[in-house]
Amino acid sequence: MTGTKRNGDEVVNETNNVTEETNKKAKVEESSTETAASTASSTCSLLSRCEKLDIVRKELDIKPWDTSKTSIQEVITSLLDKTDRDAFFVADVGVIIKHWQKWVKNLPNVTPYYAVKCNPTVGVLRVLDALGTNYDCASRTEIESVLNLGVDPSRIIYANPCKQISALKFARAHNVKLMTFDNLSELEKIEKFFPEAELVLRIAPDDSKSVMRFGSKFGVHIDDCNDLLEMAKEMNLKVVGVSFHVGSGCQSGDSYADALIMVKSVFDMAKKLDMELTLVDIGGGFTGSDEEKFNSFTKVISEKTAELFSPNVKIIAEPGRYFAAESHTLAVTVISKRSIKQEDNRQHPRRTSNNMRQYNYYLADGVYGSFNNTKFDYAKVEPLLLKPSNKQPTPCTLFGPTCDSIDVILKDTQIPELKIGDWLYFQDMGAYTIASSSSFNGFCPPPVYYYNSIPEEELKNL
Repeated sequence: MTGTKRNGDEVVNETNNVTEETNKKAKVEESSTETAASTASSTCSLLSRCEKLDIVRKELDIKPWDTSKTSIQEVITSLLDKTDRDAFFVADVGVIIKHWQKWVKNLPNVTPYYAVKCNPTVGVLRVLDALGTNYDCASRTEIESVLNLGVDPSRIIYANPCKQISALKFARAHNVKLMTFDNLSELEKIEKFFPEAELVLRIAPDDSKSVMRFGSKFGVHIDDCNDLLEMAKEMNLKVVGVSFHVGSGCQSGDSYADALIMVKSVFDMAKKLDMELTLVDIGGGFTGSDEEKFNSFTKVISEKTAELFSPNVKIIAEPGRYFAAESHTLAVTVISKRSIKQEDNRQHPRRTSNNMRQYNYYLADGVYGSFNNTKFDYAKVEPLLLKPSNKQPTPCTLFGPTCDSIDVILKDTQIPELKIGDWLYFQDMGAYTIASSSSFNGFCPPPVYYYNSIPEEELKNL
């Protein structure tokens, strides 16, 4: 097939003997992986959710937390003598469990595939695994992380429409069949390196009502879907469904309704080509902090999927921040401070009158670390005092610890005057914080300490 062209696009060239060798190797590795995964899956399937969570509790040393008796400030304070780190996370797995319960209640017919990119820490992944949640992975590393938990490959969707060839080979070797695509080049790669994959066509919906839009990078226009379906059929590739993503931080349930109508039109296109589609992936965009909005979205989704698709069509989603955002609180200490003259922004070594004074505070974590969410995720962070203060708020800017001047966490805010060694904490720091943090300038990401705010008796009813 060397040199073959389809619609003017040349197929990726690869010699037949190399392909055959790759196929043989993949089958051998696939067989051993399937055996190991099957054994782990069989063992886990015999356990209840409560029993699985108890195993996770012991492995991660998750401490019980009665929030009616102990505040988050007291939890943080109790940890100060137990760590020499100047910043750390307190993660409440109870929040993840409660959000899972709410998901099951509101969307009982929609299977969640947690977006690993949001927060790939072992604690989050293990708790969601114990609850039976599946996974949305976008890279080889994410797939490896999930497989290392003993998760069956059938519980993973490789939801990156543009995959590396090496990662595609890895997915094949480990039997991760379900994956997305949105262009002809991707089909050509899959035809060469994973022809037995189960494909999900990602379309581009209207994402104008979302904080972070993805349509400029991913998703095929509805007018081009039929051509891609025809090409997949010509290549003898198996297309099983359609996916979309309305964008992160979606503000309207109408976005899901309109996208689902588009999906139905693709189902109709496929039917005319004698292709049977059985899966709809509604992507992410869900909020965990706004219950009214979540209830509104899920009502639209439930009604529209029931209206448009038959019961044998599987509906899945890719929630990320919905599960992770509210579960983590970040505690940071003030490592340095300086006084600034407001009128000219110059350092002033001596105290001035109150109406002239403002401060620069330097914290133990910054935008190269956990606060990268302020740059990449449009996050608005709010500093809270660990210890109450009677002082009046004064103007200040919060910097991170690195030697880079753009390491600015929060500019021109107001908080009571702090001293070196004081602690601040920031809530809702579980999404797109740890995942994107670096060790720039030698400042390592903060450790995570796990707690569970759900009483043991309630866990038994899961």
